[in-house]
Amino acid sequence: MKFTATIIAIVATMAFVATAIATMPGQNAEFEGGAMGQVVFDGKAHADAGLACADCHTELFGMNREAKMTMADHNNGTFCFSCHRADGTAFASADNCARCHTK
Repeated sequence: MKFTATIIAIVATMAFVATAIATMPGQNAEFEGGAMGQVVFDGKAHADAGLACADCHTELFGMNREAKMTMADHNNGTFCFSCHRADGTAFASADNCARCHTK
């Protein structure tokens, strides 16, 4: 009985862990982008720029993989737009919609 319960616990844990694994360098995460089209987060591009997961998680996004962003976030400089702005930290999102949004 204990063996069966242990096996069930291991299988359930593995199923939940698989859904919690973040986008690793070299992988993409895709999000709904509304009328502008799907947003693709490129883990490799960010890693190649010298960023680590902890640079954005937990401060900007928490540990949540589901970011709900709006045009107000673009304008306020929150979330991705903390770096993707006109000052040259990263490419300015306002002038390069198609670099993240794909229709």
